[in-house]
Amino acid sequence: MTDFTGVDALMMLGAVPFASLCVNAGGVIVFANEAAATMAGTSASLVRTPVSRLLPEWHLLSSATAKSFRREATLLRDDGGAIPVELSFVRLSADVDGPTGVVIRDLIDERALESMRLELERQNEEALAEAEAAHRRLGFIIDMLPQAACVFDAEDRYVLWNEKYAALYPEIAAYLRPGMPFREILEISLNSGEMPELVTDPVHWIEERMKRHMLPVSQQEQMLRDGRWLRHDDRRTPDGGAIGMRIDITDLKRREESSRLLFDANPMPMMVCDAVTLDILAVNHAAVTLYGFAAEAMLEKRVTDFHAAAEGERLGATLRGLEADCEARTVWRQKTASGGEHHVLIYVRILNEGPSRRLLLTIADVSDRVRAEAHATHLAHHDPLTGLPNRMQFRQKLESALQTAARDGEELAVHYLDLDGFKPVNDTLGHAAGDMLLKQVAERLKSVLRTGDLVARLGGDEFAILQHASATRVAEVANRCILALGKPFGIANRQIGISVSIGVAVAPENGFDPDELMRAADSALYQAKASGKSTWRRSRSAA
Repeated sequence: MTDFTGVDALMMLGAVPFASLCVNAGGVIVFANEAAATMAGTSASLVRTPVSRLLPEWHLLSSATAKSFRREATLLRDDGGAIPVELSFVRLSADVDGPTGVVIRDLIDERALESMRLELERQNEEALAEAEAAHRRLGFIIDMLPQAACVFDAEDRYVLWNEKYAALYPEIAAYLRPGMPFREILEISLNSGEMPELVTDPVHWIEERMKRHMLPVSQQEQMLRDGRWLRHDDRRTPDGGAIGMRIDITDLKRREESSRLLFDANPMPMMVCDAVTLDILAVNHAAVTLYGFAAEAMLEKRVTDFHAAAEGERLGATLRGLEADCEARTVWRQKTASGGEHHVLIYVRILNEGPSRRLLLTIADVSDRVRAEAHATHLAHHDPLTGLPNRMQFRQKLESALQTAARDGEELAVHYLDLDGFKPVNDTLGHAAGDMLLKQVAERLKSVLRTGDLVARLGGDEFAILQHASATRVAEVANRCILALGKPFGIANRQIGISVSIGVAVAPENGFDPDELMRAADSALYQAKASGKSTWRRSRSAA
């Protein structure tokens, strides 16, 4: 260390954060910091090492006489590698042959850092340009939207809005600018006195508005001063910002109101139910009237609750299995609140509302039609005066019974009855008295029959009995009929006496053909009348 002077300068070199050396006049390193050893790729001390081992061009580089200067050179590492460096020379004494301080900078690291800096600047410029382009695109997209729209950052400050948004709120349009807090805009709108919303409590309104604005998703329908309706649709974005949409739903609300009026005022009973659970969601006045339940009570039911259990299950399966609208074909029986029964046709329309599926049921009460059809069917098969089966039904029952008897080997009897003395009653007392007599005859004949037997009026004063019994009981039934009709009848405050003649034919004795059986009974009837009336005769087979 006695080969040089300038202890202060040497201390300065030791404090330099870069690689630094101190070389004496003989070209030997007398000082080297740790950074210099690291750059040279060695863990050993560089002191007393000829500087030319690190810097082969030292004799050329150190020949300058200036007190300080810079040169580029090549540094040889201990592992044989070579790296470009910049050397900063400092004369540590006034003597040219005095020690020289050297600060070494790695040009590769410097250039790499510079290249990295330039690349980062380029990337930043590209990112900024892309962000600006994205901002412009977003603004363009927002302007294309048919609804009013605005975008907020994570601090609830305005970022973007479209012209429709500014036009919807003209009282704040002049104040809108990027970075404007949403709450401040709300306050400006309230204070203007010209805001389109209807507000009764400004303080409460603004706090509620900010609460909804902070929700992940917020939807609200609001009526404006001019009668229009807006839907607020606000959603938080993943970065904490928010997007707000303002949609004019005035036409939709008017259509909904028209639909509601059509539903409520429709004279046809209607209800809406869930397509899966069949829970009733809405009923109109006509449905309330038809079923006799209060509307609130009906909303606690399913549509199948008005049906008997088995029929309700069948209706439920039908409704749940619908894939398209259903025209009514099935007549369903339903119960009312009073316990009464009515018959209905159900028309179904499927209502798809987003993910929800509902059914609109229109119910036609066809009870009068069903009763009329049943009455017409009854009249077609019954005598209108006595209510007994008529000739048509008797013939159908006879044919069916004969087929069963022929198959099962059973006996069947037909009694052909004709009243004795009926014509004088009609001629003397009139047709009204005759009709009354026929009704009483019908009741007495029904009283003598057993379960399964059938009595019918064939026309005029002729009756017939279909007896499901063995031939041995034929006499019993015929005698009971003669006894029952031989008693006086009270007609028009008078006691009327008549009798009856009966002809009987039996299957299989008289065959299983209905026409032959009726002819055989008719023939036996004539035999009974020829025998003095008020008696009966049985047809015998020709065999």
